[in-house]
Amino acid sequence: MPKISGEQVLSRPRFSLWLDSIFQRTTQGLAIAILLLVAAIVIELAIAAIPALKEFGLGFLWTMAWNPVKNIYGILPQIYGTLVSSLVAIALAMPLGVGIAIFLNEDIAPKVVLVPISLAIELLAAIPSVVYGLWGIFVLMPALRPLMRGLHQNLGWIPFFSTLPANRSLLPAILVLTLMILPIVVALSRDAIASVPMELRMGAAAIGANRWEFILGIAIPASMSGIVGAAVLALGRAIGETMAAVMLIGNANQINWSWLAPSSTIASLVASQFSEAKELQLSALLYAALVLMALTLIANILANSFITSFHSSHHKENLDSLVAQVTTDPPQSPLKRGKKKILPPFQGGGIYPLKLSQRDLFIHGSLKTGELENIANDRAEDKWKPNQTRRKIVSGLLNIGIFLGTAIAVFAFSSILFSLIAKGSSRFDLVAFTELPPPPLESGGGFGNAITGTLLMVGIGTGLSAPIGLGAAIYLVEFGQNKLLSQWVRFFNGVLSGVPSIICGLFAYGLVVLTSGTFSAIAGGVALAVVMLPTIARTSEEALKAVSPELREGAIAIGASPIQAITLIIIPAAMPAIVTGIVLAIARATGETAPLLFTALFSQYGLNGLWKPVASMSVLIYNFALSPYPNDQALAWTAALVVVALILSISIAARFLTRDRLN
Repeated sequence: MPKISGEQVLSRPRFSLWLDSIFQRTTQGLAIAILLLVAAIVIELAIAAIPALKEFGLGFLWTMAWNPVKNIYGILPQIYGTLVSSLVAIALAMPLGVGIAIFLNEDIAPKVVLVPISLAIELLAAIPSVVYGLWGIFVLMPALRPLMRGLHQNLGWIPFFSTLPANRSLLPAILVLTLMILPIVVALSRDAIASVPMELRMGAAAIGANRWEFILGIAIPASMSGIVGAAVLALGRAIGETMAAVMLIGNANQINWSWLAPSSTIASLVASQFSEAKELQLSALLYAALVLMALTLIANILANSFITSFHSSHHKENLDSLVAQVTTDPPQSPLKRGKKKILPPFQGGGIYPLKLSQRDLFIHGSLKTGELENIANDRAEDKWKPNQTRRKIVSGLLNIGIFLGTAIAVFAFSSILFSLIAKGSSRFDLVAFTELPPPPLESGGGFGNAITGTLLMVGIGTGLSAPIGLGAAIYLVEFGQNKLLSQWVRFFNGVLSGVPSIICGLFAYGLVVLTSGTFSAIAGGVALAVVMLPTIARTSEEALKAVSPELREGAIAIGASPIQAITLIIIPAAMPAIVTGIVLAIARATGETAPLLFTALFSQYGLNGLWKPVASMSVLIYNFALSPYPNDQALAWTAALVVVALILSISIAARFLTRDRLN
């Protein structure tokens, strides 16, 4: 808020000053609530894990056995499965995602083609993980079986393909994880590459560099911090993934080099065994969840540090010096030292001098003029003569590569969408929307109670998270500028956004289920509120920041108090963007499954009260996808179609709301 003069303060009634103080303290308390929430999650997991910590110590991390009968527990196979599935998925997603980012950013195709492709990639992020698991079971795995058999028969001497293909195995989980983290890699890499100054692009074109010489010689090195940040952030997302892993990986307590064999992850272990666990086994599962949270926190902190360094002033100074070097060095005036000519950075009509000086200048950030002259002097006699044939071949191969990568992503999205429509339409009727789930072996039935339960829990989650997120955002923007508390709140809100949803469910389990003694809609709503809170807080903060400073100054100039300026002028001006953020949070919560497994459980019956177990669409999809009965599987596909249609509609609406506001 703009500063208020002493005369303005003295002229205002004491009651108004008291209200302003209460309002500021309230928003400050809501901001502190985010810090306390993260601390509470860690403390609750740590306290619940104490019996297992005392019993097994750090040996829990490298023990192979998981034996509830003998009360011997260890998660080394799960750590192995988590790291292998996540790292291999990153290794596949990074070249694919960076290639798609280049395809979308460099206008290689007409805009009429780029817009729907960009939208398809973004909508991959909106598909719930349980739907990925459903698609993986019934579409991906049958298509992969011939390929997996061929890999074993022809490449069985390689450890990764040394076993016979299992019904559920590591490879399908890896491929689905790759698709799930791909939108993160594409979005952040595209932003990083797009931030490269136009002067560098124009300078590279002026010296004769083609598109790929500019991308590989300037754009990628200049945006490397952002790309690395995208990789680490996507790694954190892959480590915490639960439902797709549970449904596809096989959940076998073993370490096997072969990707064709079943495996397990920490998240899949917790999700698959939590409902039957008691005493020491329950503590061991929460110990495993604590390890999972530590891994994801490390990944997210590293990602934030990379992304922050990418946007830091040091990075800007390096780019500015690079721009100045490109745009000011006269190619017609070679420097001289002694008897040798020193070529200026872009003399020679090719990218080779750029690789000598400009790229080094950006990467090291410390090369002085004399050092640049020495480098150029040492290579002055080696004038670069570009091989036009080689340049065309390399450019053609790279163009083909990014076209294929983009086609793979679009094909995967199209396959998911087509499968949902083709398989889900078979039960898309009034009965499915109004009746209760059928008993085993019976046909018909529907998911009317699951629709009601989902709407109820999402409503509870929104009612809890929206005031806290908006209040915290108001404090950060209007009262907490340049304060240490604001920096910590932003940091912990970023940490909370990276916490796996399964951890949010375990927190709500300890906070509500154990306290009340029952699974309930309230517990599910609390879990979803924790999932939604960081999105609402972040988007609300950005919305308030975007309000014109003139509105704030004008409100103070006419004598409005801070509470009047904020509630009557600033919030209404930012409301479209705030609503967009809340809508996006609702879209995410609608598709969440893991938190509800530990809080709302599932009910075959209608809503019996807020403190009773309640059905939800995502848990119904999970339960019926694993059912052997065709009627249940058909209902799972129809429910998935309804959920995805709802989420995609919300996401597209939010996208157009934001676009209209920006325009």
